[in-house]
Amino acid sequence: RPLFINYLFATSALRNSMYLSRMLTEIIPIEDLYAAGAASRDFIKTFSIITSSSAIVSTISSSTLIWMILRSPQRSSTTHHRIFFGMAVGDIIFSLSAANYNAMIPSDVDYISWNAQGNQATCSMLGFLTVLGAPMSLFYSCSLNIYFLAMVKYNKTDHYIRTKMEPFLHGIPIGISLMFAAALLATQGFNSDLGNGCISPVYDPPHCIGIEDGQVREGFEIPCGRGENIPTAIIRSVGGLITFLVSPATSGVTLGMMYRHVSRQERRMGRYGEG
Repeated sequence: RPLFINYLFATSALRNSMYLSRMLTEIIPIEDLYAAGAASRDFIKTFSIITSSSAIVSTISSSTLIWMILRSPQRSSTTHHRIFFGMAVGDIIFSLSAANYNAMIPSDVDYISWNAQGNQATCSMLGFLTVLGAPMSLFYSCSLNIYFLAMVKYNKTDHYIRTKMEPFLHGIPIGISLMFAAALLATQGFNSDLGNGCISPVYDPPHCIGIEDGQVREGFEIPCGRGENIPTAIIRSVGGLITFLVSPATSGVTLGMMYRHVSRQERRMGRYGEG
C-alpha cells in the first residue's frame, strides 16, 4: 500500500483508541503506550521526513519567487507583483510550520510521534503558523483571480485596482487568517494531532485514558482535554467553512467568468476574420 495510506491507517487506529477511551476508565501503563505506538512511530517518521523535506523545497521556491519579484525592473510597484509577494509569504509561513521534522511536537506524545521534543508552547506556535499561512495562501490565490478578472472582463485600470480594490485584496487574506489563528490561540485550539501537526481541537491522546479533563497525568505536562470548549468548536467550524468552501468557490467562479469572457471574445474575433 502507498505510504500515505499506511499513515492514514496508523493514525486512524490511534484515533479510534481515543474515541474508545471515552468508554474506558483504566489508565494505560507507560510501557504499554510505547508498545502500542511503536508501529505508528515508523509510519509517522517516514511521513514526517517526506513532509518536512517537501516543505523545505516549498520554502526555497517561494523565497526564490520573492527574490525574482524584488530583482525585476518593476519590483513591487505593480499590484500583481504585490499579490504574488503576499501569496509567497503565506506559503513560506505554512511551509515553515511543516519543516520541523516533528521536533516541535510535545514530548508528551513521543510514544507515538517520532522525534517529538517540544512542549505545548512550541505546539501552539506550530498550529498558529499553520492556520495563519495556509488560508493566507488560499485567499491570496483568490485575490489574484479577482485581480485578473477585473483586468480581463471589466477592463479596470491599474489606478482603479490599486486605489479601490487592492486594499481588500491584501486585507482579506491577511485579516481572516490572522483573526482565526489568534482566536484559536486564545481558546487553546492548537493541540497535538498525534501525527506531525498541532491543529487538533482537543488534546486527548491515549495516555489520557482514565484521566479527567483538566488533569495532568503524572510524568506528563499537558492537561488532558485541553481545548475542549464551545468557542473553539465554533471558530473551527466557521474558519473551515470559509477556508475550504468560500475560497475554492471564489476561485472557481472567477476562473469560470474569465474563461467564458475570453471564449466569447475569441468567437467574436473569429466571425470578423481576426481569430
